[in-house]
Amino acid sequence: MTKALFLLAAVVLVVATEWICPAATVRGSAGKMGGAGAGAEKTVFAYVSTTHAVLAGVALEEGYYRQEGLEVTARRHSFGKSALEDMLAGNADLATVADIPIMMAIMKGERISIIATIQTSNRDNAIVARKNGGILTAADLKGRKIARTPGTTSDFFMDAFLCAHGIGDKNVEKIDMKPEMFLDALMSGRVDAVSAFQPFLVRIEKELGDGARSFYDSNIYTWSFSVVAREEYVRRNPEKVRKLLRALVRAERFVKGNPGRAQEIVARFTGLEAGMVREMWSRMDFRVTLDQFLVLALEDESRWAISSGRITGREIPNYLDFIYFDGLGSVKPDGVRILR
Repeated sequence: MTKALFLLAAVVLVVATEWICPAATVRGSAGKMGGAGAGAEKTVFAYVSTTHAVLAGVALEEGYYRQEGLEVTARRHSFGKSALEDMLAGNADLATVADIPIMMAIMKGERISIIATIQTSNRDNAIVARKNGGILTAADLKGRKIARTPGTTSDFFMDAFLCAHGIGDKNVEKIDMKPEMFLDALMSGRVDAVSAFQPFLVRIEKELGDGARSFYDSNIYTWSFSVVAREEYVRRNPEKVRKLLRALVRAERFVKGNPGRAQEIVARFTGLEAGMVREMWSRMDFRVTLDQFLVLALEDESRWAISSGRITGREIPNYLDFIYFDGLGSVKPDGVRILR
């Protein structure tokens, strides 16, 4: 099967399976997530302090980790791949990260356990260009320089979008770049477009105003953000994992029951304007789950990684072997919706 046809099939698969059951953004900054009482168990959390880990942030702000008996030291990051790399380097016990970096790490041989998904969205990604650069339709992206962050949802979404619109990734010039650099690169003309995710996406759109041309496609890709740890850590610390999950489930209930208050909390710990948070809120789903969709998406993304040459010499693993069922199964049994 050609790469273009494969990517189109990948798009169809993801769509078809969706029905199944200010300093805070500094990369790698550290701090306490609320002090716990004497005897509390300690853990280090590489945590994305953006809109991608709302439940983790709310659990901090509302003191749920402390109340569940965890003293959490936070290592704050601006995006999930960075947090995962920090954890894999031995600097943290747990991390919050999107599905693409999880897949890439597992395909490269890392023994990771997925503890729970805490957030999903099918409108977290878009390709953004400047109208005055002559890009008004998807077809205008052909032959252009497009910035992406390799090994992230930015990377996957760009390939899938180009394929779905008949362009193909070989017909653009890909520029590797950290998401913090997207806005400056686009404004200066160093690139013609960027494949961005939140909150970088909404910041770029706000800065460009009416001059922005954003290409969304909610039928191409549903992004998920999960809590992960090394397999060995989970095996040795099942009670710490349960405490963490109980705190996240409490945060889930709070967010559902107090959306206005939750948005205020998120605006504070992300440094975003309240209006930006409100704008993104309806695009996100905050639930602590282990869903069949996650397994199907990881398998689909693995095919993309192999077909595109990003991963070589590997076969698609059985992702059920990389999911820790016991934790969420004991804390929130109805949140586990994966066939085994």
